[in-house]
Amino acid sequence: MEPSSHPIGLDGNSIPDTTLESSIHLVSCPLGTIPIWRSEQHYPIVDIKELTQQIYTRNITRNNKNNTASLAGLSRGQDIYGTTVSINVYDPEVYGTQDKSGGLTTIISGYSFDREHTNAVGVGWFVWQSNGGDKAARFHIFYDNGQKQCFDLKCPGFIHTSPNIPLGGKLSPISKYDGPQAHMNTFVYQDTNSNWWVKFGKESTVVGYWPGELFGYLKSKGTVGYWGGLVEGPTIKYKPPPMGSGHPASEGDGKAAYVKNIKIVTRDHQLVTPMSREFDVAVENPKCYSVAHKSDQDGGVHANWGGSG
Repeated sequence: MEPSSHPIGLDGNSIPDTTLESSIHLVSCPLGTIPIWRSEQHYPIVDIKELTQQIYTRNITRNNKNNTASLAGLSRGQDIYGTTVSINVYDPEVYGTQDKSGGLTTIISGYSFDREHTNAVGVGWFVWQSNGGDKAARFHIFYDNGQKQCFDLKCPGFIHTSPNIPLGGKLSPISKYDGPQAHMNTFVYQDTNSNWWVKFGKESTVVGYWPGELFGYLKSKGTVGYWGGLVEGPTIKYKPPPMGSGHPASEGDGKAAYVKNIKIVTRDHQLVTPMSREFDVAVENPKCYSVAHKSDQDGGVHANWGGSG
């Protein structure tokens, strides 16, 4: 129940940071058991096929009023075997109980040649009242294997191995506009047995994995990645909610949400720092959301994202 390999260059204490780390209240389940968050309601998470279409088109002028999801972040259309990222955590006001607003990283494969059976894995936080029962930012994972989409442990697929970290757990502390900032550190990567592992926190604690045999295209590699914000739900068409801090990306760190410390796992299992020029800006609805300040930094690629909706 441990990864068959670890990328070269991974050091859980290597992220240079002075901001707060948003984490989950840990539990202590007995050896051989895992914590499972239970909720009365269940709604599918992000429409992966719509999300991947938006990432691949990378067109900031589309503004399709029929979409039920909008994103604002960075995308990178090259082979990818994993990524680390620090995602700024806020608790934006979400209007509908079925709507969600959050920040995430996603690795996708297959869309360019088989749009009906796209594969994807994702990790991030969402404010999602119908799922969590409140308006708190919570830690979530999800996958799509071309046949079904599933988040957390709502259906078989993800093998949860941590007795301490609950999927769906409430994150704390939360960033404050023009005040203290907090982010969650995540790491998603493929080991030598084709399994996709999730690690959480500055110490890169293992949460679990998606078995390689669960996928078709992702079994070999990812072909595109995304890092940034997302809003999704039935009311998005007529009342898009705030994303991130609810302020435009142009306001910068401390006022607009960010993704930073973005690094990439290569085919030879090296964790490397890419150049910001390798990333495209992906904004679905530029009237509501934006991306700014894409740059190279010591810890990895950085960008601000978000908007008032």
